[in-house]
Amino acid sequence: MTSGSSIKEGSPIIKDSGQENNYGSTSDNVSTSSTQDDQITITLKPTSEDDHPDLTKYMGKASLSVLVTCLCTGCFLSAMDSSIVTTVFNEIGTEFKNSNLSVWIMTSYMLSTSAVQPLYGKLSDIFGRKNTLVAILLFFLIGSWLCGAARTMLELSIARAIAGLGGGGLMTMASVAIHDLVPMRSRGQYQSYVNMAHTVGATVGAPLGGLINDMFGWRYCFYLNLPPCLVILYIYVYRLENYNLAVSKSNEPLSEKMKNVDFVGALILLTANVTFATGVSLGGNTHLWSDPFIVALLVIAGISFVSFGFYEFYVAKKPLVSRELIRNSNLVSVVLNNLFLCSATMGIGYLVPQFFMGVLGYNASSAGLWVLPRTAMVTIGCWVAGRYLAVTGRYKKYIVVFSVVNVGATVSHFLWTSTTPMWVQFLSMSVEGYCFGTLFVATMVALVADISRTENASATSMMFLCRSTGWLTGSTVTAAILQANLKKNLTASIKGPDAPKIIEFVRTSITKIRTLPPDIQIVVLAALEKSIHVTFWYAIVCSSLCFLVTSLFMKDCHLSSGKSK
Repeated sequence: MTSGSSIKEGSPIIKDSGQENNYGSTSDNVSTSSTQDDQITITLKPTSEDDHPDLTKYMGKASLSVLVTCLCTGCFLSAMDSSIVTTVFNEIGTEFKNSNLSVWIMTSYMLSTSAVQPLYGKLSDIFGRKNTLVAILLFFLIGSWLCGAARTMLELSIARAIAGLGGGGLMTMASVAIHDLVPMRSRGQYQSYVNMAHTVGATVGAPLGGLINDMFGWRYCFYLNLPPCLVILYIYVYRLENYNLAVSKSNEPLSEKMKNVDFVGALILLTANVTFATGVSLGGNTHLWSDPFIVALLVIAGISFVSFGFYEFYVAKKPLVSRELIRNSNLVSVVLNNLFLCSATMGIGYLVPQFFMGVLGYNASSAGLWVLPRTAMVTIGCWVAGRYLAVTGRYKKYIVVFSVVNVGATVSHFLWTSTTPMWVQFLSMSVEGYCFGTLFVATMVALVADISRTENASATSMMFLCRSTGWLTGSTVTAAILQANLKKNLTASIKGPDAPKIIEFVRTSITKIRTLPPDIQIVVLAALEKSIHVTFWYAIVCSSLCFLVTSLFMKDCHLSSGKSK
């Protein structure tokens, strides 16, 4: 036990990071929590769940079932909002005549999400759980409304960033509230509800977005969030108490409390992500790679990434990345696995709608329906992984096997052509979806298999950080490769005085390719198919790296004992 340890008898466990998992083994009557400066709080729990009056009083007039429903709904909406645009961003880009920049509809949301997600746990310790929940819900609500009302690509990108400020906190704060208000023996059950809501939301977004676009228009993909958000906001404002278990007894001034939040690290990381995403999105697209502006952006991004690592490891008092856990090879392999997995999945998620809508000519709803079976397979993969690991207690072989299968499914996507049978495309997407779902759950279990329970919070924060980075890099790099290749192929294929105008039309209004003359259509579709084919290499590389870090560095600990095989 460190010198900063304290013991509180009969009090609930309080986490200052807002992240914890329920795997690993501890005594039924003793639980521990830790902060990132290695101070450990040991909580002596009452022997009966009937002795938990302090947990329910913080809910105010809201019952536990109502509150958990609100938390799960928020997680579902946040996850859905990150994926609902994958089948409609081409429609939006065409309407705004900026299809070549439509990736920013996804990127701006992910940038703000990744920037604030690690901070909300600490901020809720300072300002209270209710105030934080209300704030993030307002960000998400206002951002969604502004997205629906946007008149330009710039307005939409800014609105998506505002929504991301809230979306990034909805998942984090759901975990915080459940750990605050649910007795230890029931936390795993309630946490599984949150995880399922997040997984289902992320997978139904794409098909739902296509259906909504064709029935009502793309703006209702964002207006859809408003009614449930207003109901949840009412419950939070008028039913929930503004409890703050960890800080309510502290007399520290606000300035001292704010020092526990790593704003500097988050700002450096945001700078790195923004400059990298902007440079990669514009380079070879609207600017030459040799353009001083693009070069400056990429240099700043490189410096910022290095500075973030240096600051977190040598300067930050409350780092976003745990210095102790980074030495654990099992944990590092797990978070890197998720980084490459999310990057590969996002790359595929970006390219598949381009193929169905651009090359094959499907509308948004049809493309969404073809993605729907993948949604079901993601859910099945999650369930099977949970059952398998519960029975066997081992995870490495399972993760390695499905990492290999995932590489095969990605290669299958790479081999698609305009004449590929639909059942092959269906099978490719279904297998990839199953692998994604099963690996997502299995790696979450493996994350905490080789660490103490007191380190769960820091480990989970690292996992979320790597997942967010994977989503961001996957969409940004994939879009950059596709646009650069499409521009190159169109320039090589289309000649004549009208060539620049045709090329610009195709790149900014990709869903209107079939309004071109038939002879031009053939050339454009061939260029687009070739560009998509080349871009799939990025997903193949990422899925291969996902397999390599797993097979080389992951330990095969038994889930009940934490011992390596």
